[in-house]
Amino acid sequence: MKLCFSFVRRDVVGIILFFFFSGILTGQILAVPRNPPPVFETEYTLPVTVTPVPVFPPVPEKLSAVGIYTFLLFLAVLAAYYWRSRKILFLLSIVSVTLLGFVMQGCPCPVGMFQNIVDTFVQPFPFIPWTVIILFTLPLFSALIFGRVFCSSVCPFGAVQELTALKNIRIPEGLEQVLGLFRFFWLGLGVFFVVTGLGYFICRFDPYVSFFRFSGIYPVLIFSSVILILGFFIGRPFCRFFCPYGALLGICGSVSAKKVSITPGECTKCRLCEEICPYNAILKPTATPTQYERRQGPRRVLSAIIMFPIFVAVFAWIGYQVSPKLAANHLDVRRAELLYAEEQKLVDAFGTFPETRAVMQSGELYEQVYQKALERFQLFRTAGFWLGIWTGTIIGVKFLSLTLRRRRTEYEVDSARCVACGRCFWYCPNQKENRILLTIENE
Repeated sequence: MKLCFSFVRRDVVGIILFFFFSGILTGQILAVPRNPPPVFETEYTLPVTVTPVPVFPPVPEKLSAVGIYTFLLFLAVLAAYYWRSRKILFLLSIVSVTLLGFVMQGCPCPVGMFQNIVDTFVQPFPFIPWTVIILFTLPLFSALIFGRVFCSSVCPFGAVQELTALKNIRIPEGLEQVLGLFRFFWLGLGVFFVVTGLGYFICRFDPYVSFFRFSGIYPVLIFSSVILILGFFIGRPFCRFFCPYGALLGICGSVSAKKVSITPGECTKCRLCEEICPYNAILKPTATPTQYERRQGPRRVLSAIIMFPIFVAVFAWIGYQVSPKLAANHLDVRRAELLYAEEQKLVDAFGTFPETRAVMQSGELYEQVYQKALERFQLFRTAGFWLGIWTGTIIGVKFLSLTLRRRRTEYEVDSARCVACGRCFWYCPNQKENRILLTIENE
């Protein structure tokens, strides 16, 4: 009996082994590889990295943009100084939003073109289209003669805010002075980003470009929505507090040869212009200073002069210390940091990050990567130092200007803030324009 079981076990084991080895042999004979084996060495060589040539819009499109800007600016000057018509300025705003805004999608626009100008001095082979030069300098040149007429109805960003202004909530004068400094800060920050190679900061976060194109990243869309909603109740929040080009136009407008007059005749001091202006651009007549104010005036001016170099020194030190923290956002510095982490075995293996794999594939020496990062790091420190000087200078100049008093006997226009919207024309009793809507409102 035991002998039978032993034979059965041997037969079963033999059958299993037979089918096992037969299956392996059959698979080796019949199996066909689906994919060829990988080849790790080829004759392919990486191409030489070449900086692409910038693609500019075609010449007819550039000519049309220059022509539209010039024609609208010419009509705006006539409407503000010769016709003195709020209605014409309002119609020009509609044309600007339609053509320069939705049709051309807000580009080209002089608001961010100062970055192109700065970039030409940073690049080793500077090149700037003549259309950029014209569109950048034309509003500034007109502001030197006629004030900020460009902002009234030609700029599509300003025009859309003019059309959507439903109610005027007056901002206190002190808050107006503080918030108005942010335009100059954005201007300096935009130059800082271009010089250090971080890109066009102003164009990237421009709220109205996303509005005209109906697209953009979510943070910009949210910022754009907030600015548009604020514009319903506060007059031109972007122009007054965020537009860097508006800061340049304000400087040119403050020294303009001609200034917009509130009334064509003698001022009756009805205060209608003061109440209707949404931009705090109407300066009231000043009262006769008291004896105490006359004594304190020179002291305030002297204190502002003493504080001026302190502001500059403090903000220059802050910019020098803080700006290197932004250097990690640049590709050269980021690659060097990741390479150092791999060399120090802070990560599992070489080529862990896409930036380091690109360095290995290009064959660039690690010493060259570290040298580029060091040069970029020093550039950030230098640019941050000058950004701090710019910031301290702006604050010092503003502090000094607030201590200066100039006597006024009539209502005058603050040409640095006035955008020639024409509201004071419309509400002035001496204005000859037909004010049908104003009559209806008063009834």
